[in-house]
Amino acid sequence: MIDLPTARRLAAGEVPERLQLDDAGVQELRTGWFFPYRGVDPDPEHWPIGARGVIVNKHTGDRLQLGSGMLPIGYDLAVYDKGYQFYCYDLVVTAIKDTQRTLDTLEGLHLSVVEPTYMHGTVWRVPRGLTRTELRSRIRRLPQVFGGEPLGPYAEVLENAREKGFFQFELLEYR
Repeated sequence: MIDLPTARRLAAGEVPERLQLDDAGVQELRTGWFFPYRGVDPDPEHWPIGARGVIVNKHTGDRLQLGSGMLPIGYDLAVYDKGYQFYCYDLVVTAIKDTQRTLDTLEGLHLSVVEPTYMHGTVWRVPRGLTRTELRSRIRRLPQVFGGEPLGPYAEVLENAREKGFFQFELLEYR
């Protein structure tokens, strides 16, 4: 188990330029320690965009940077304790009980696919959203992997689907 002083040393190695750890705002989570950032310069306009803090996992020492989110920081901390501890995931659908509700849920996750295209001497890799028809086709063969998705913001949607038994899934770290 990683104690607070060790977690702080690990967090200090993740601090972006022009920021520092805000020791007054440290929060202990069930599975980690949250260290918020504050700007060295008192003018927030000089702070880097997208840096709210870092969570250090109590068991592994792994660190997760929290970028600028549209949801309150409390949401990020709560879903971290529910197991959403990575930036990107492989969502593996392993079984389906209710196809229509599974499709509704998957559509709500805004899953995408990257199809490389070649144009003007360059290979372009632009993600595009999967359509309901594509999702339906893909879930006919299980297990089905949807990879490289930032699913933390959709934790409540996934947990609702799990609780109601629409489908079974695993979340693995996307590397």
